[in-house]
Amino acid sequence: MTDRAATPHHALLVTGRLYLELAVGQQTRHHDAQAWWHHAGDGGHLAVAAARLGARVSLFTQAGATAHDDELLGTLAGEGVQVDDVIRRATTFANSHVYAEFHGSHQPIALSSPARCALVPDDVDAAEHLLMGHQWLLADAALPIDFLDAMAERACFYGLRTVLCAKQPCEDRIPRRTWKHIDYLVAGASAIEALARQFNDAGITPGDPAALCRNIPSLRGVLVVRGATGICVCDGRETCAMPVGAREVVEVRGVCAVAAGALAVALAEHHHLVDAARFAHAAVRFYVAHEGTRAAMPFRKEIE
Repeated sequence: MTDRAATPHHALLVTGRLYLELAVGQQTRHHDAQAWWHHAGDGGHLAVAAARLGARVSLFTQAGATAHDDELLGTLAGEGVQVDDVIRRATTFANSHVYAEFHGSHQPIALSSPARCALVPDDVDAAEHLLMGHQWLLADAALPIDFLDAMAERACFYGLRTVLCAKQPCEDRIPRRTWKHIDYLVAGASAIEALARQFNDAGITPGDPAALCRNIPSLRGVLVVRGATGICVCDGRETCAMPVGAREVVEVRGVCAVAAGALAVALAEHHHLVDAARFAHAAVRFYVAHEGTRAAMPFRKEIE
């Protein structure tokens, strides 16, 4: 059995989706549009962001059984992420067209087939030893709701603090029983607006996360990510806005994962929420000014 007293406080257990994504560059007068596959999914992005910022990171998720999945996991292992406990299970796809994300006139288009994560509540038993060996859980809100609910509840049982990353509104509504086990929320502005509708509170806006804290008493803090514009942090009483102010934005895909990874690392190191948000703010400023998604994620020495 793992000695929890000897477990580093900056040990993070990450759970989230993994998939391949097709990035399409913008066509110009002199060059045709280029397309390339790259490793995506908030599970991988969260894990890499936290590992580069100094945390000991283990990833618990489901990956497919193809050579592409082997390469994806190999890339994560190369970043220092522990992937030995990833469940290998054939990936299924929804019967619908390819999903596309547009990120502004100067950003590439991201395309991905809508893969369904196959994690189920019974899979949480396979993560038992990981929960016993970590102090914090960093979770992707787009995981299957029944699995997310079981994972958050088990994490709470073992005394882990949970940071939930919701870059956009979830397809399925997260029930109130799940929110009881969530300590911190990092969310995009659209996700905050969707939660306002869920809790029937017109006062919840991207500029007022305090109302969300009032509706979810278990929340210790909310970090709102507004792309390359800036971030806003609230502990339920005070709200602090931190503009990015970048002269030229290079990348915005993955910015919410970078903010969540940085916040979780700082909180795990016992920083106060506002100081942890400042650390996330520095990571976001670096990220949006550099090219690539994983490639733009900062190492700790680059933002200190």
